[in-house]
Amino acid sequence: MPDSVRLAAVVLLAKAPARSAVVRLRAGEMGRWLGFSESYVDHKVLPAMREARVVETEAQTEESGRVTGLEWKLLPLLAAREGGDPMHPLALARKDLATLLRFCEALFAPGWAPKDGPVTPPGLLAVRRGRGAATDRLALLLLALQTRPDGRVRLVGGSVKEGRGRADATAAKALGCSVSGGGKVVDRLERLGLVEVVRGTTEGGQYGKGRLVVPAIASAFGRGAQPQVVVEDGIEEPESPERCPSCAHGSPHGEDGAVDGVLVLSGEGWLQESFDDVEPEDVQRPAAAPGDLEAEPAPEGPVISGEEAPAAGVEPDVVERPAGAPLHALHAPVVSLSGSLSLDGGFSGEADPGCGGLPERADAREDEPDHNEVAAAAAGGGLGGPLRGEQQQEAAGRSGKSGSAKASARRAGTVVFVRPPSLPRGLESVLAPVRPVWERIVRPAAQRHVAVAVRVQLGVLRGVLGPNDAEEALAERLERRLDQQMGRPVTDPVGWILGRGLVQRAWCWSQLCDEGRRMDSGADCPSCQVLIGDRRGLRARIAAETARELGGAAPQVLQAETEKRLNAAVTYEAAVQAERRERVLVEQQARARVIEQRRAEYAAAEQERLAAPCADCGIPDAAGRCLLCTERRAVDRLLAEAVDFAVMARADLADPVAVADATKRCAADTRTLLERHLDVERAAGVEEAGLLLAARQIAGKLSDQRRESLQGRLMRSQKAELEAERAYDAKMRAAHRYPNRAMAAAAAERAADEALERTVEFLFAGRARQLRIARSEQPARPAATNWASRCADLAAQDLAEDHPERSGTRVAQAVSAA
Repeated sequence: MPDSVRLAAVVLLAKAPARSAVVRLRAGEMGRWLGFSESYVDHKVLPAMREARVVETEAQTEESGRVTGLEWKLLPLLAAREGGDPMHPLALARKDLATLLRFCEALFAPGWAPKDGPVTPPGLLAVRRGRGAATDRLALLLLALQTRPDGRVRLVGGSVKEGRGRADATAAKALGCSVSGGGKVVDRLERLGLVEVVRGTTEGGQYGKGRLVVPAIASAFGRGAQPQVVVEDGIEEPESPERCPSCAHGSPHGEDGAVDGVLVLSGEGWLQESFDDVEPEDVQRPAAAPGDLEAEPAPEGPVISGEEAPAAGVEPDVVERPAGAPLHALHAPVVSLSGSLSLDGGFSGEADPGCGGLPERADAREDEPDHNEVAAAAAGGGLGGPLRGEQQQEAAGRSGKSGSAKASARRAGTVVFVRPPSLPRGLESVLAPVRPVWERIVRPAAQRHVAVAVRVQLGVLRGVLGPNDAEEALAERLERRLDQQMGRPVTDPVGWILGRGLVQRAWCWSQLCDEGRRMDSGADCPSCQVLIGDRRGLRARIAAETARELGGAAPQVLQAETEKRLNAAVTYEAAVQAERRERVLVEQQARARVIEQRRAEYAAAEQERLAAPCADCGIPDAAGRCLLCTERRAVDRLLAEAVDFAVMARADLADPVAVADATKRCAADTRTLLERHLDVERAAGVEEAGLLLAARQIAGKLSDQRRESLQGRLMRSQKAELEAERAYDAKMRAAHRYPNRAMAAAAAERAADEALERTVEFLFAGRARQLRIARSEQPARPAATNWASRCADLAAQDLAEDHPERSGTRVAQAVSAA
């Protein structure tokens, strides 16, 4: 997992509330914590964290559509709190989270100076940005967690590769990388003055045991004078216990970290209002920059760290510490985007639009950051050391000219540019023709409402046109409706899309018609063409009748009379259609009433059937037959089938007396055989219900066995064999149609088998019919329909067309009302 993802998870854990796993934080603010740009967080960090199932994010927007931040849900923390295990590593209390947050702020926080809140000074690595910044921050955090109060880091044991020190192996083990990579990280931290790799000396002047020291930890615990360090000239000097005058860390209030008895946790709960992550040119990574774990080139200019610049004679790869300077951490300068970061909204990372001098309307977001203003304020205010938990103090003069400039800009009515909303996911191709209209919808609720309506209309078109053509048809409709505006602006985008853009305008009865065009092919709708032809024919007929009746009249008179008669004809036709629709509505209502009545009757009959007692044993509410009686009847039916199969196989079906005798004997023998099997079950203590189930299984097996025996006998009969031979011979006579004789023989075998099966079925059906005739059980044929009487009854019924006067009266009334 990349170091940036691991560090981002630590930042989210530190900023998480005590009772929730959701953190509101902008991507640009997360980039300031990691030392990267907002784009890097969006394209690298966020996808990696989502893929690793570390976080789930959701964008937070205002009613105007402006994105205010992200909700980061830390899934491991949520699982730990839902699990309820107090021994879980992530089951941290509020004070633990507050300590972790202040610890991270002291190491690599970007720093904030809000007007109405406590000042959070920049961390030791705040100035470190670009490639490898997250790796350096994570390494410093892990080393600081393993540091003792005297500033010494616990080094790993074992052998180390020649040319590498134990400090390199310790950093490599903490980061999970190679020793070479750990050495590069240690070199970068040492170059920044955040760690020191020192070696003690023996009495003989030889190098002794090496040590890795984090001076900031020792200074925070007040033990800066204890470690003895070896400078380059071999003289040992104790670290000065005095506080560095330019250090923003140090505790003037003791170890309890309280100011007037109140503990202020700076940085907790702050949300970013607006922040554009702009990197200065001197920290932007060029194309040939080294990797995260590679050594960085030495800076060309002096290092701004609170100490004097190195002498000119010193090599540029090593930043010498003056001989008289105390062994103390080199704190990073303040990262400032515009002015002093003095805020009045209480949000970290808010850009100050009132400073800078770029031309036109680009404002000052790309100006060179001022590293001295906030650093001087932090140094003069005597801020406490977060590495020890001391309370931080507000920096004097933190609300300077930047705040007044911003207030004046707001009073002057600064134009705020809002990013237009993006098209909904899955509807990009549909709403692309009306994108300008969609971008004017700024309320998120309205956007969701319109998106739902578009998906509903898209589902309707999929049911009509299919899933492949629905999106294209809806996009063409929206484009056509927008072209019909003729350049006129859309004043109400939501109403226009819902009431004009999405609505299908069918000019005829066809479901594929939309404004006279077919949605599937784009051609003219044939049904609409028929209607147009009818209207043109009506106009031509009325014009001809008027010209014939008013021969010699002036053209104006003929035109007026034609329009009058045409209007009357159209009104009459509309009245007829209205009366027809009313009649259809009445018929639909009548059918609905009949359906409801039949449903009620069926429900009542079903209720009555369920309440009926058993017809055999009389148990109530048995739906006419209980389960045991149903099983008994099933056993009797299977036994009767087994008897019939035996009789059809052995008896002379042409003699009714022989059939009756054979049926009597077979029924007795079958019942005896069944009782013999049931006696075994009774001896085993099976109850009545179990006996019935066993009897049904035994009777089913007897019936199947006797059916197979009868079919085998019929299959060996002379008629069946003769039919199979005939089918085989017929197929072999057409052997010349097959590539070879083997294939013809196989086809003949299949034909013979099929003929044999058909013959067996035919003979079986014939014997069953003979058995029913011998028992006088042949079912009576249904009575033929007397079509003469049926047609006479139908002819006697009245039709609606037989009373035209009634329909004409209703139409006349409708025309008069119109």
